[in-house]
Amino acid sequence: MAPNHVVPILAALAWLSPAVAADPPSPSPAPQAASACTESAGIPTDAFGFTSGSDVAVKGSFGTSLSYGGGFGARDGRMPLHALQLQGSYGLAPCLEIGPYLLGGHAGGRIAGAGIDATSGGAGIEMKYRLLGRDLHGIGLTAVVDPSVTRTDPSGAVPFTGYNTGLRLYADAALLPGRLFAALNLSQDLSWTGPSPYLRSSTLTLGGSLAWQVADGLYLSAEARHQRRYATLGFDKEVGHASFAGPGVFWQATQALALSAAYNVQLAGHARGVPGRIDVSNFSQHLVKVKAAYGF
Repeated sequence: MAPNHVVPILAALAWLSPAVAADPPSPSPAPQAASACTESAGIPTDAFGFTSGSDVAVKGSFGTSLSYGGGFGARDGRMPLHALQLQGSYGLAPCLEIGPYLLGGHAGGRIAGAGIDATSGGAGIEMKYRLLGRDLHGIGLTAVVDPSVTRTDPSGAVPFTGYNTGLRLYADAALLPGRLFAALNLSQDLSWTGPSPYLRSSTLTLGGSLAWQVADGLYLSAEARHQRRYATLGFDKEVGHASFAGPGVFWQATQALALSAAYNVQLAGHARGVPGRIDVSNFSQHLVKVKAAYGF
């Protein structure tokens, strides 16, 4: 979660020396130029559920977070997915935030009568760069590059390695300052799954969310997201698509600690070659996210 940006210095005091009346006053320092990295008011990045806001960490600030992600509902059986992510975030430079993280996951259940049990672990680094600021441009816009690697160990099968690179754009705006906020995300995840020869796939995600601050530090959100999965790194050979919607809540419990949760349910979708009005071959039917973030 990125901390709130501070207000830039717009003017400085002019000093007049009282010792020599004939001396002219010293010129005032030039106002600090506004930039995309400074905002008069921040918007919590986790106030929008699965969708993210555009703010980045202030230079020199550090934070950490622990997130749980759950996926439930699969075709022809039961296949719960559980994932944990421990992440740090650091404001490396103005407008630039880096966030290394560790991943762990477990999938277990039965699909078409066959038992499935797999564990995974990995690491990645999320790099954010602020392109536009709300004070200057009316909207905040941040570009994100998120490479990661995971190692999966299925029970009774050969372990394999997967590589993922996420390319994302996060935008947000204050519709009613201090009350109503909107966010829009666009991302493309490129995946290579081993062993060699690597299978290539990609997932396109478009998400939008509205967040309402119902009390100081307490936000309620409603979002809608659409995802499309492909059997290549491009936009051909689509294998399925799904549309989700759901609520979220964000609470700034203390000045340093923030808690958030979100739920999405698949409302519509289709897997190629499979009958049905939702896609539970490529996507889960129910998604849950819970996150605790602490800023130092």
